[in-house]
Amino acid sequence: MKRQFITVPNFSITFLLELLIEMKKRTYLGGVFLCLTMGLHMTNAQTSGQPKIKMKQRLLLNQFESEYVLTASERMALKESRIAYQYKTKELLDSLDISTKKRKRLIQELKRNPLSDRVQDAISSEMKSNDNIED
Repeated sequence: MKRQFITVPNFSITFLLELLIEMKKRTYLGGVFLCLTMGLHMTNAQTSGQPKIKMKQRLLLNQFESEYVLTASERMALKESRIAYQYKTKELLDSLDISTKKRKRLIQELKRNPLSDRVQDAISSEMKSNDNIED
């Protein structure tokens, strides 16, 4: 059996090469676009900072007993101090030498109730054990 070779006219080979070159350009441009998009997303995530705190402008208690209600700036300051306290407590829990499962449970408890007795007991017991080891 004799082999037959397929011959392709010259104009179609050059056309195919031009298509391949065009596809490479598009691929490179797509890659550059993807990198730029991801870079912008990453820089936006780094500069986002603290979440914005929302406060109610009017309270129901303000309609009846206005002298008992704190001003919006005082409430904002209290809320920021509670958030700062949560961050500090979370950092403290992360620095303790406890199991990861217990740490996760305590962090969840901290998110549910920032002034939880369970979190405070865990921190104080770890601090006491560290003090006993140092003595």
